[in-house]
Amino acid sequence: MMSISDLDQELEILTCDDKPLWDTWLSMFHFPTLTVADELGLFSLLDKKPATAEEVATNLSLGSRATEALLGVMTSLGYLVQFNGKFHLTQVSQNFLLPDSPYYWGGILHFMRDNPLSHSALLEAFRNDRSSIYDEKGVWETHETEQEKAEAFTRHMHSQSVAPALGAALRGDFSGVKRLLDVGGGSGAFCFALAERYPQMHCTILELPTVCDIAKEYIAGTGLSDRVDACVGDFFREPFPSGYDAILFSNIFHDWGWEKCLHLAKQSFEALPSGGRIYISEILLGDGKDNPPIATSFSMCLFWVTEGKQYTANEFNQILQEVGFEEISIVQTHVYYSLVSARKP
Repeated sequence: MMSISDLDQELEILTCDDKPLWDTWLSMFHFPTLTVADELGLFSLLDKKPATAEEVATNLSLGSRATEALLGVMTSLGYLVQFNGKFHLTQVSQNFLLPDSPYYWGGILHFMRDNPLSHSALLEAFRNDRSSIYDEKGVWETHETEQEKAEAFTRHMHSQSVAPALGAALRGDFSGVKRLLDVGGGSGAFCFALAERYPQMHCTILELPTVCDIAKEYIAGTGLSDRVDACVGDFFREPFPSGYDAILFSNIFHDWGWEKCLHLAKQSFEALPSGGRIYISEILLGDGKDNPPIATSFSMCLFWVTEGKQYTANEFNQILQEVGFEEISIVQTHVYYSLVSARKP
């Protein structure tokens, strides 16, 4: 048996505790628990009226132990709050976890539920230095040939983009923009927010054929078809269409490596008139590329899904200056997102 003096000596040798490992290990249960809660209908149930654990168990046909675990995790993470023995939705859940909400994160929850990250998949991506989400096939090639996966990914990106789009429309400076080209705009979430905020603006979504058809369905449901449209184009094989005084990239640069990002910036510079502006909406890495945690983790996600990564503010400055843009500015627009903008002289 170890004596007290031996324990003291052991503690002196141990220079820190293992809290980060506990936090990292058990965080693996957070997201799957959220997707399970969504699929079981927990949030819709509590939206009707707050309920006790027993009532939740009865309505969701769960055992008491499962219910305790589910409610415990969801409450500790801030999606629920317990008051007088009943569980209530928080504002986060009311806004983003109810299927009828325009801000519902269902696209992300369902996409990641159907394409879960595994140790072996991430290890394969590291060893081969390429995306492994769809095994041997690249993500964009897959979406061009598999309509169902393209639709699921577009819903994923729509869920991810709606709130940042509102933030960009509210806090970004798009004054004077009459015609905006949203390159790789997916569902058109940014176009819809900008068209609502700026009545004089007309927006065009530039997408590959499969996603362009999906975008047209989103447009039809907005009532903005007179000011938002979609056109087919491959932005690596064809010049950008002319006639636009602003070009927007939301979550696009981070899909690609440095040379392709330079290509996109150069294409934009060549297509824009003098005085035209480029806008880039992204989560920015810190200069050391080791913070904040959301940006480094998002970079890891992109390593698994695409051939890109998150970039720093200095890297965007370098890319934009190299192709000739001036007056580069950056404004934080929504939680983790920033809007980088620059002007063609």
